[in-house]
Amino acid sequence: MKRDSTVLHGSTFLVTDGDGRQTRDHDGFYHRDMRHLDTYRLETADRPLETLETVDVRPGERLLHLCDPLELGARTLRVSRRQLVTNGLTEQVRVTNLTSESLTETLTLDVGTTFDDLFEVRGFQSEARTVRDISVETTNADDANDAAVTFCYDPADLNETWETVVRTSCGTVTDATVGDRRADATILVELELAPREDAVLFVGIHPNESDSTSHNPADTFDRARRNLDTREMEWEASTEDLVSTYSDVPLDLRLWESVLEESRENLLELCLDTENGPLFAAGVPWFATAFGRDSLIAAYQALPLTVEPAKGTCRYLAAHQADDVDTFRHAEPGKILHEIRHGELTLRESVPHSPYYGTIDATALFVILTHEVWAQSGDDAFVEDLWPHVERALAWLDEYGDRDGDGFVEYPTDGGGGGGLAHQAWKDSGDGIMHPDGSHPKGPLAVAEVQGYTYDAKRRAAVLARDVVDAPDLAETLETEAATLKRAFDEAFWLPEESFYAVALDGDNDPVETVATNPGHCLWSGIVPANRADDVIDRLIAEDMFSGWGIRTVSAAHDVYNPQSYHLGSIWPHDNSLIALGMARYERSDAVRTVAGGLVEAARDRGNDRLPELFAGFDREETDVPVEYGEACEPQAWAAATPIALLRALAGDVTLAVDKATPMEEAQSETR
Repeated sequence: MKRDSTVLHGSTFLVTDGDGRQTRDHDGFYHRDMRHLDTYRLETADRPLETLETVDVRPGERLLHLCDPLELGARTLRVSRRQLVTNGLTEQVRVTNLTSESLTETLTLDVGTTFDDLFEVRGFQSEARTVRDISVETTNADDANDAAVTFCYDPADLNETWETVVRTSCGTVTDATVGDRRADATILVELELAPREDAVLFVGIHPNESDSTSHNPADTFDRARRNLDTREMEWEASTEDLVSTYSDVPLDLRLWESVLEESRENLLELCLDTENGPLFAAGVPWFATAFGRDSLIAAYQALPLTVEPAKGTCRYLAAHQADDVDTFRHAEPGKILHEIRHGELTLRESVPHSPYYGTIDATALFVILTHEVWAQSGDDAFVEDLWPHVERALAWLDEYGDRDGDGFVEYPTDGGGGGGLAHQAWKDSGDGIMHPDGSHPKGPLAVAEVQGYTYDAKRRAAVLARDVVDAPDLAETLETEAATLKRAFDEAFWLPEESFYAVALDGDNDPVETVATNPGHCLWSGIVPANRADDVIDRLIAEDMFSGWGIRTVSAAHDVYNPQSYHLGSIWPHDNSLIALGMARYERSDAVRTVAGGLVEAARDRGNDRLPELFAGFDREETDVPVEYGEACEPQAWAAATPIALLRALAGDVTLAVDKATPMEEAQSETR
């Protein structure tokens, strides 16, 4: 299967194969969780076109170079397509006669849609969509010689209409049809080309825009180009030069420059502009929306580059913090959302994403990022604005997160029905947490890293309570609770025979003894006692865990290991970056260099300087290049931000260092 090629701007994007063509079932033009076009195909009537090159010019802009096939060592026709994505899709099509003779050519632009919800594209079946009436209107304007096709889906039982207008600067609409659950049309453009002559066609695609007379396609293209220019300049001005910032790091940063620049561009592509400020969408093609865990972690990783998305993420998630108990959406007062969607199936409540709160870790991560923004920026007003939401998040951790009162935060594993998730930590696939033999543990599950996040959240909140909002009694309480959790975690999760921590405790509070990366996040959180840290770190970089490219999600020594599985042996860059930050926290620079070096080399050896969402866990010496997982998101926010976090780890730039133990922790250490 060809790798995706995506040109995107936040939640609006075009997905094609690597040649810029629509050849797969999921290809198309998407806007706010709906596929507005599943057919967008430009061809020539008299000769096939071959894609010679696809160029990602910059975030939101792609250039395709196409030609007719070689005949007697020469080509006749060249077609270049410069595609821009902002809130819609617009492109400039330049057709060049390469010969010394006049040429007549006809371009055909086929467009069509079923207005699929993104969940449907991913395979979700919904009885609510058995009837789908889509209308099509066409316009051929004699005065300007342009053409327009308007597709409209207006379900009678919803107060929502989806519409897409396709306009061309010249041409004639033909063959507009409405079939079973879909509509299609073709625009023909007749060209008379003198020797060596160029002809230029502009195309504009406007989702949810009914005014078919106010958008000249050429003007739309120019506006989009100016918008991208402005966005790019503002991003460059608001982000740091990381090579200069970390010039004292003892390594050759010239080897990192192209990888860091790719990260910077990918994060701009994924940046959503919300009413609460900028926020990183999780990834494309399936997760171009606001998330809890993903957006929080990506913003944390990217803090050395820019602080504004972290502020926007915290404000956005605070604005959507749950107020009530809602079992369908897994909402509880104070909880931070997992994922929000805007498509038809969400409006019909066929899926619970309006928003969906099925995450066990985003609430603690919200507190962590709120503190980290303050630690990096010193912005007291930011904390004061968010403090009521921080307090509600802390209350959720105690009241709803710890549902059985044993001191650990856990989640039930029976939430897989109705669009919900069975596993609600970061390894949220159906087999995300497994015993070494491949059997599924009985829930509810207390996952290792979530205890670390909770510990870290309480310690960070204590700092804010004492230093910003003048609540010393609360600070002391939080520090005591964190110290108690740290001791309980060590006692319950430690596996002496592995010199490592269990990935989770099952419903009977028995350890799930799988050696996995989850406890590596506990290094980042600081919940690991100093006397255990070296054992944990050494286990993570042992041969069965470290492939040469990165740390596997699960030990290769276990029966459940599969290097081509989603969470049971693959390598996730963001996972590795949090572990590396934890290694730095415990001053294991040797291990940080091992992990960081492997991942940056993986990005370079893939050929595009980019880390995907995940890749296969095969040994480096067996493959020479990182092997693709096959369906990984790319770009993906926390993968894109991974090199930035790795650079921070190499610099030892971490907060709340473990040598700053609270008095309660010191007392417990003495009695252990």
